Amino acid sequence: MTTVLSGISRITQNRIFASRRPRIFSVTMVSELTVGAHVGGAGALMYLLSRDFALPVSDFALLGSIMGVGMVVTALLSPLLMKASPDAIFYGASIMVIMGALLLAFGPSWSLVMLGTILCGLGISGSILIIPVVLQGPRRARDLALANGASSAASIATPLLYGFMESLPWVNARWSVLVLIIPCIVVLLIIRKINFKITPSAYAERWLGRRKRRRKDLSDAFPPVATVQAFGGPTQVSEDELGRATMPSALSSVHVTNLFEARKIGQLIKRHGSRAANRMLLIGLTRVALASATEAALYAWGIVRLINIGVPTSTAAFLGAIFPLGISLGRFSGSLTLKIPGIFQISCLLSIVGTIMIGWFNQPLIVVAGLAIAGLGTALLYPITIDDIFALPGLSNQRSAALGVLSSGAAIFATPMLLPVVASIMPLGMALLTLVPLTLVLMFLPTGR
Repeated sequence: MTTVLSGISRITQNRIFASRRPRIFSVTMVSELTVGAHVGGAGALMYLLSRDFALPVSDFALLGSIMGVGMVVTALLSPLLMKASPDAIFYGASIMVIMGALLLAFGPSWSLVMLGTILCGLGISGSILIIPVVLQGPRRARDLALANGASSAASIATPLLYGFMESLPWVNARWSVLVLIIPCIVVLLIIRKINFKITPSAYAERWLGRRKRRRKDLSDAFPPVATVQAFGGPTQVSEDELGRATMPSALSSVHVTNLFEARKIGQLIKRHGSRAANRMLLIGLTRVALASATEAALYAWGIVRLINIGVPTSTAAFLGAIFPLGISLGRFSGSLTLKIPGIFQISCLLSIVGTIMIGWFNQPLIVVAGLAIAGLGTALLYPITIDDIFALPGLSNQRSAALGVLSSGAAIFATPMLLPVVASIMPLGMALLTLVPLTLVLMFLPTGR
């Protein structure tokens, strides 16, 4: 009798949820707005905090590196974190970001601001970890591309918000960071209406109670995404990389669910010998780190460089949107540009030229043009290098993704933190020029294919 009642209850519950509009994709898309807003506003916020506290900008460099810290931490803790339900992770991530944003906006001391930075970084990294898990299914690549399109839009819009707030009298532009709270509140409201036990993914939610025709959700409001086919179609995990349109998304790989997956690189070792296999893997991971370095550095320090050459803060914040715009255009056009012979070398050269324009010249127009060119050039470097990791024979997709997370996360943490150290012994422009030899090394390292 108990079994029958349990079955009836489960069927009734399924019908109730089947009558609702699918919401899981909406949660992922809104969560990605927080990701993009954090990254796009980091550079402006670093400067505003340094001004408010009368401290060097370098004292707030963690703002530009916290995503790297969060990525490495979540990758290492992923076996533990993934034991929790998706709604618990979304809840926890949203609460952490809300608390962190409040501390960043109103914290009266450097230590409280740093606590807010850490909370935001860990919360956002938690969202990045769980999003691909709840988007599993045949439409995963397209869903990820669309969700990260929202992140891209936020990364472009947020510097504009900082610029607008800075131009207003009697308003502290630092309060712009409160924009991070809005998507988190929306996520908390939506997540209450989702039962991840019944529908653990957007795919399951779309087909709950259906046999022939799935239910539509927010993703159906968008046209096809050509970039998800750029690496050969929906069977490749690496296609997700190209759909990711902003730094934290792009540099977080496919968010491995288990870093310590047991599969070995047996085929690679049998084919090349263990020493050669390890060398190929090391070179591949080095390429991923180098591809991440320039992108992370210019996201964090591009706006500061504009202010450094005398551009007013509000104007610099507006112009800071040029770099993420270049990144987005470069990635969204990937379905066409990846067909060009030598596109990787061309991208490296564009990144080098843009970086030289940013670091060597002090004319605002040239620096802004350099940010645009560097954005276009840098856009495809990470997707291509991570795809080369996935192409190594014998490495599983999860293992490749995990190693990519750690490599890129280390670069995202280290580069924005090391730049101010270099800038303490030479001008900021010269410090940014140290990115050029890194890209040159990347350009000539073997791909491993």
